[in-house]
Parts: sequence; C-alpha cells; structure tokens
Amino acid sequence: MEMQNVEQGSSNKPEREQKFLEDVDHLKTEKLIVVDARKEGARTEEKHVTPKQLSARPAKAPAQSNLSKRALAEQRREIANLHMLKERCRQLCLSLFFRRDTTVSSIGFTSSIPGEGKSYLASMTALALAQDIHVPVTLVECNWEHPSLHEVFECAPTPGLAEWLRGECDEHEMRRHITQNLTVIPAGRGSQDAVRLLQQMRKDDLKSLFSALGEQYFILDLPPVVSTGYGALAASLADTLFMVVRSGVTTDRMIAETCEQLKDVSLQGIIMNQEQSHVPNWIRQLM
Repeated sequence: MEMQNVEQGSSNKPEREQKFLEDVDHLKTEKLIVVDARKEGARTEEKHVTPKQLSARPAKAPAQSNLSKRALAEQRREIANLHMLKERCRQLCLSLFFRRDTTVSSIGFTSSIPGEGKSYLASMTALALAQDIHVPVTLVECNWEHPSLHEVFECAPTPGLAEWLRGECDEHEMRRHITQNLTVIPAGRGSQDAVRLLQQMRKDDLKSLFSALGEQYFILDLPPVVSTGYGALAASLADTLFMVVRSGVTTDRMIAETCEQLKDVSLQGIIMNQEQSHVPNWIRQLM
C-alpha cells in the first residue's frame, strides 16, 4: 500500500497530465492517501473558499497590508494545500478512469460517520476531473440523511435525485450545471424511502440509469456506513470506492466495522483526512 502526502511538489500541469495519461497503466491504485482537506476548504480573511468559487477563479492570497506576515503565510499554505488536494484528486481519477481496458466509470466516497470530509473530497475530485481532463462529469449525491452539496455549490436542494427516482421531475430538472463539464445532482428529499430508492438505482448501472444525460464519468457522494442503515447498500452503486477517515476522530473500531460491511464491494483505498504533518514547526514557520 502506497502512502502519498499532499505537501509534495508538483510539475508543469500540461506535461504532468500527459505523463499520467501515457503511464496510467503503471500507477498503483491500492493505496493509503494522506490529505489535509478541511471541510470548508482554504480559509481567507473573512470567508471560506468553496469548490464552486475555486472552479470560477484561481484562489489568490489577500494583500499583505490586510494581514500580518504570519497570517499571510498561513493563508498561502492553506491555498497551496487546497491546490495540492486537487492534484491528489486528479491522480485518483487518472489512475482509475484512464487505465487501458478499464471498466470503471464511477468512483464513490464513503466514511464511517458524518463529518469526515467525504463530501468535500468528492466535490474536489469531480471538479478536478471536469476542469483538467475536459470530459462530462456528474457528481451524484446519495446521502439523504445529511445532504450538503446544495450548500457547497450554492444551488437549490430540490428537485433532486429522490424526486427524479419517484417520477416527480424529469432528468433535466434535477441537474445543476456548475461548469461546462460538471453537473451536480443533489440528493433531494429521500430520507423516508432511501432503501427503496437505492434498490431502484441498483437495477441498472449508472451509465444506463442516466443514459439520457450523456455523462461519461460519475463521482458519488455516499452516506456514512456505520451511522446510516443504508450506507453499505449505497456503496455498492459505485464501480470502485474510497473510504475517508478523519484522523483523530474515527476510531479503530469504527474503521474495522466499516471495512467489514464493505467486504463485498471494490474498496480501492483509504484516504486519511487531516493527518498531522511531520514537518517540524520551526521549518513550517519558514514556509
């Protein structure tokens, strides 16, 4: 199992993407990935940078006159971490979607309990794929207990996936166009009949289910496994799966229980969220 750290450097983007596309069959996908992805994203002086804002314009640090040197340095580190997170998400997509003879068209993000950062990581992965590879991408929210993508992307929560599955709207009404290549489908109101809706979705693969939409790749924001009764059932919707573990919050017992419930699905790897950096504080102050 390979461990990666988001503080590593990156090369020129066009050259890097071309190299990934050429060498993607040699990438290892069973890995432990260490990220530092706070749910709200990179902090600015007064407001948070959301995935939607990041998709609209590059994040810039405020003028030094508005911040102390320490605050400015912290701001720059936060922005650097955010963009490095996008790089890690891009690598996930390239290593899975673009392998020779691959059958993967959907990646799911799940966790043991709420608050581990899976929705944010799913959003960043969908943005990275849609922006940098330029293919139609759909981010589908299947978490009816705690839907949040409508807040992340500042769009209407309904009608969504639940309403469409019940026949209360057509497929175009549930879609939210975020960028040219990215569509978000919010969960809608489905907490009362979540199991029935999931069973309905499992009758066909996602490409067949959403065939009229024309999307090629799907990122799924799935419900937690331990705290939600239908979490393991929802996990079976994805071709392959990543489990998000928030360092210092998720217990070993929760992780073991989650892995046991996911033993029959394709669990690709574990993403450690907010893992503490091993860079000494005196060095970090110089960064």
